[in-house]
Amino acid sequence: MRLGCVGCLLLVVAVLAVLALAVGALFLSVNVFEAPDSQPVPFSRGDGFAAQQKLYEVVLRQAGRSSRRDPIVLSEREANAFLGRHLTEAAGLMLSPLTVRFTKGQVFVQGQTPLRNLLHGPPFAQLLPYLPQSRLEQPVWVTARGRIDLEHGSAAGGPRYGTVTLSELTLGKQPVASFMVYVMMGPAASRLLRWQVPAVVTAIEVEDRQLVIRTGQ
Repeated sequence: MRLGCVGCLLLVVAVLAVLALAVGALFLSVNVFEAPDSQPVPFSRGDGFAAQQKLYEVVLRQAGRSSRRDPIVLSEREANAFLGRHLTEAAGLMLSPLTVRFTKGQVFVQGQTPLRNLLHGPPFAQLLPYLPQSRLEQPVWVTARGRIDLEHGSAAGGPRYGTVTLSELTLGKQPVASFMVYVMMGPAASRLLRWQVPAVVTAIEVEDRQLVIRTGQ
């Protein structure tokens, strides 16, 4: 029993050491606070309204109030106009200016946010009161690339989820392992990268400069 307790203690110490190194790397790496190349996608309020109307069409089809079955296509401009607000509501993460780009099979997201907005997961959240406020308020550029997949419910009629699997993650100009988004942001990362979609949606496809949503009967 004593050896078991010692083993648990050593494991806890090792985990804390790794987390301490991660925090230190974030605060000491100059690259984290450097600005990468950025080319925002221009959009208007009209693009935001168009995106809402197109996504509402999904709701209508789910409720059986629309007989349309044609693909719903969101342009990059419409996605940028919609997602700026959605990210804040879904995960409390405001990226401004936000840039979303679509290439075949891949989605690219880039934006700037204060460092504190990236530290929601334990033990980062518990450490916030003890960290320099000036550093926590310092803006950090987040650049991510990944693919969008559609999970199917385990049972017929069960909930269906859209997911983003990250292949690249960069803070400032510092490449970071993709799994660190879950370590840093905790549950907020799951809300950001996995969301429930209506059962009527059969496919989500990323094409060049557009996102295609397909629905069934």
